[in-house]
Amino acid sequence: MSSPPLESKHDKVTEVEDVNESRDIQILTNTVEIRQQYINLINSAKSEISLIIATPNALRRNLNGGIINMLRDAAEKKNVKINLIIPAYEDQIYKAADAYQSIGLFPTIQNFQIRTILPMTQQIHRIKSTFLIVDRQFSFIIDIKDDTKENLVDAASSASYYNSKSRTESYSYIFETIWRQADLYESLAQANKGLRDAFEKLKLHDTMEQEFINLAAHELRTPAQAIIGYSEMLKVCPDKREQYDEAISRNAARLYSLVTDMLDVARIESQTLKLDMTRFDLNQKIENVISDIKQQMGADTTKKVRIKFEPKDSITVTGDKTRIFQVFSNLLNNALKFTDDGTIIVNAQKNHETHEAIITIKDSGSGIDPEIIPNMFSKFITKSKRGVGLGLYIAKNIVEAHGGKIVAYNNINEKGATFIVTLPLNS
Repeated sequence: MSSPPLESKHDKVTEVEDVNESRDIQILTNTVEIRQQYINLINSAKSEISLIIATPNALRRNLNGGIINMLRDAAEKKNVKINLIIPAYEDQIYKAADAYQSIGLFPTIQNFQIRTILPMTQQIHRIKSTFLIVDRQFSFIIDIKDDTKENLVDAASSASYYNSKSRTESYSYIFETIWRQADLYESLAQANKGLRDAFEKLKLHDTMEQEFINLAAHELRTPAQAIIGYSEMLKVCPDKREQYDEAISRNAARLYSLVTDMLDVARIESQTLKLDMTRFDLNQKIENVISDIKQQMGADTTKKVRIKFEPKDSITVTGDKTRIFQVFSNLLNNALKFTDDGTIIVNAQKNHETHEAIITIKDSGSGIDPEIIPNMFSKFITKSKRGVGLGLYIAKNIVEAHGGKIVAYNNINEKGATFIVTLPLNS
């Protein structure tokens, strides 16, 4: 008769461990006890809580039942690290919108981290258990029988409690895997959002470029056709030479201005805009701009506009005087474009505290159309029937290239708009 196999020391140790582990497993079926054990475990946490809430309705139950507030208190008052995973079901999110909003309203707590997960398979809706791991020592799994119920006592069916290091380590590994998956999802979501934003910007850019081509073609064609037409008429009616010469010069200047603006935009876009920096009298440069504009206004009998500039202090700045002339020429012409009758007031002064020159141009015209205020310094933005909307874009970039800034707003309780240019005294 053969002897029974000898039991090794390892087998005995394993058997003892299995017995001990079985003692550390508890199955609960009383849902009131399940809820109390859930609360007790969260309150007992000393260093870390990891929690997976599987469904939007479960998240709402945890909020209404005070569990989320308990987690917040553990983080704030006991410095317990909270790792919370919540669902983000695209087709069910509306059911727990209030829950997500409540979590979003929590103050930022450094050791309270939340991750969201989306279902990876069509069967994910069958996973309804809540997983709780406390201090990497205790794990508690609540199985749900009816996820539509408003409280945990009615929703739960049973729960498994483990005071087992090996079992809890396994659940911790599962939790960390899902956490990393959630991190990856959020990274991909951010990347997708970035791609969508970039795509929308490209669409907007394409639209604007097409509008620019149409506008530029029209604007280039108009003065070019005028020059050709007046040149032909000059051959037929040489006695009107002076009149036609003036019209040809005016349209040639308009054509030159448009081409110059387009070249400036190209330089700004390619970051090749160069500045010839010198010290110069800012007031004198503004007066030169006003003088040129008044000459242009002399031929326009429809305009009844007065430009007022009374400099007080001498202001010397370092900058590209040609480009600064261009900025104020654009701004004053812009003010003149929308003012048929009234006054344009130009003021320049020093701010000794910030070492800046502050120049304001205030008109009494029709003001800035509210629709374009948010993007008025962008390319091709205009409500005028003349021009392609490049002047303010160019002015802004020139000012910023000097280390300054430019802002604009409609005047309060009166007609017109105000532009403010700030330039450092020493760029």
